[in-house]
Amino acid sequence: MILPFDINIFPYKSGVFIVGGSIRDLMSNRIPFDYDVVVQHDAAFFANRLASKTSGRLVELGKQGQVMRRVINKNLVFDIMTLNGATIDEDLLQRDFTVNAMALAVSSGSLIDHVGGQRDLASNKIRMVSKDVFRKDPVRLIRAYRLAAAFGFSIEADTHTILAQDAHLIIKSAVERVREEFFKFIQSVESHRYLAGMAHSGLLFCVFPELLALKNYRLGGTHPHNLFEQTMDAYQGLENLLNTGEQLKKVTDDRLFRDIDAVRATLLKWAILFHDIGMPWAQTSPDENRNHFSSHASKSAAMAEKICRRLKFSRRQSELIGLIISNHLQPFFLFHRQQRKIPHQKAFANFFMRCRDFTPDILLHALAEFMSKKDILNYGQKEFSDFIHTLIRNFYSVLQPRASLPPPLNGNDLIHEFGLKPSAEFKRILGQIEEAHLTNQILTRQQALKLAKELINR
Repeated sequence: MILPFDINIFPYKSGVFIVGGSIRDLMSNRIPFDYDVVVQHDAAFFANRLASKTSGRLVELGKQGQVMRRVINKNLVFDIMTLNGATIDEDLLQRDFTVNAMALAVSSGSLIDHVGGQRDLASNKIRMVSKDVFRKDPVRLIRAYRLAAAFGFSIEADTHTILAQDAHLIIKSAVERVREEFFKFIQSVESHRYLAGMAHSGLLFCVFPELLALKNYRLGGTHPHNLFEQTMDAYQGLENLLNTGEQLKKVTDDRLFRDIDAVRATLLKWAILFHDIGMPWAQTSPDENRNHFSSHASKSAAMAEKICRRLKFSRRQSELIGLIISNHLQPFFLFHRQQRKIPHQKAFANFFMRCRDFTPDILLHALAEFMSKKDILNYGQKEFSDFIHTLIRNFYSVLQPRASLPPPLNGNDLIHEFGLKPSAEFKRILGQIEEAHLTNQILTRQQALKLAKELINR
């Protein structure tokens, strides 16, 4: 095996092994982000010597008794630990999956593989090392799907059976670890089919029991799915748009996909997974053809933000997910206005004023959601898609540039010109002035002052 660095940078080679995901990635022709190194004796001594020899930076991570020492040198990162067991064989048998249970002996350059990791890499399988692998660390339940999604592998049948049996154990794991593993999972560009597999095993509902109500709730009338299947279709539609979206790239000169980076795309996936969780709880009176739902967007946003708090998302992450969900119906309302020949420019400006730079995220969400419902709506896919493309183009060519300009009037002007004091009315006047500015009704300070005076007199 050819390593992408000079092995002679190690202070010594005897009893030193490169292990785990590093070997898996190298054998898959991928460059590892970091290299996992285990040593038979004193890991602290080895790490200090390696940092000194390479002029690298040494960082200690973890808690007492489980310390990992990271050495960072230019483009190389080494994570160093002492063997978990008396020998490398014992260490590898404690690992999660066979593709992660291989090692390279630095002293001889020989590959150590006692559990069939090479075989499973060749056959595209994620296989457990032992039947108690999930009981030892339940976060591995999610990791199985994450690895499968990252490599396009399938989960071996016996592994999937044990996984389904042990799915309930995930609640014993620290929420921070569950969150981080799930984040990594849905960052995969084709996570949809593995998310469906997670639902099939029951693990998804153990992590997010709120989704179970969607699975048990059948949509009335001519709706072909239950609410969970419709959510999964929307998730797949979003992932397809994020992965390809050629028409959207043309419409926005690729600005949309530069703005919605990997982090925002992941939060958008979180939002679409939860966007309808409040619908069963917001139901009012159904008639024979369709169900009527009251304020389900705000209910879903509140429930999603509660999940975010439970998993200890950052405040910014939680607020963005809530913003997307609470506004996810707005593009549909705008489209209905256009269908009825009612001007929608002011309404779109107000939508932009609420959502600002995340307006395109919500428009993309709506397009994906529409794709999951296209067989039950009266208007055509192309018509709605063209409408969303127009709004996205308008965001980049009109609203965003105008919003970046100095406003024609600000709060100090209202104080000095009209003697107003900050209040709810004060805020409303500034909002209407900004709306007029965005819709090109006013451009100058004098026009803004005139409008402010009219609003005050009302």
